[in-house]
Amino acid sequence: LYILAAAWQDGRRKAVSGWLLLFFFVHFLTSQIVRRVFEVDMAKKPASIWYQGMCTDPSLLPLWAGCLIGVALLLVSRVTEGALGEGDGLFFFIAGIYLGFWKNLFLLCTSLSLCSITGIAYMVLGRVQGKDYRKRKLPFLLFTLPAGLWLACG
Repeated sequence: LYILAAAWQDGRRKAVSGWLLLFFFVHFLTSQIVRRVFEVDMAKKPASIWYQGMCTDPSLLPLWAGCLIGVALLLVSRVTEGALGEGDGLFFFIAGIYLGFWKNLFLLCTSLSLCSITGIAYMVLGRVQGKDYRKRKLPFLLFTLPAGLWLACG
C-alpha cells in the first residue's frame, strides 16, 4: 500500500506528500516495535497478509542498515542540489524500517534498473523522432511498483 500510494503521488505530482511519508513512518515504526514487544507470530493470519514482506529479523541491525540506504539517497540529493528528490530518499528511509536492508536494496536496485531502461528508451525514441528527451525527468518512485509487487507476492 505504501509503495502504491507513493508511486501514484510521484507519478501525478512529481512529489510525495509529507503526510503520507509521516503516516507510514509512524505505522512501520510502531509495527516493528509492537512485533518485538508482544512477539507477534507473523505467520498467522491476519498478520501474515497485512505484513507481507516485513523484515522479521530479531536484530535491529537490518532495519538500521535499511534506513541507511535512504540516508545515502538524501545525501546524494543534497550533493546534487535536488537532481534526486528528497522524497525519494525519505521513501527509502521509511521503506528500510519495514523491509530491512536486503529487501530495501533489492527495491532500490530494481527501481534503478527499470528507470534506466526507460530513460534509455526515451532517449532512443527522441532520437528517432528528432526530439530531445535528455532533460526529461522521470518520477522515480513509479519504478518501485514492480519490485514492490514482487516483494509482496514473494
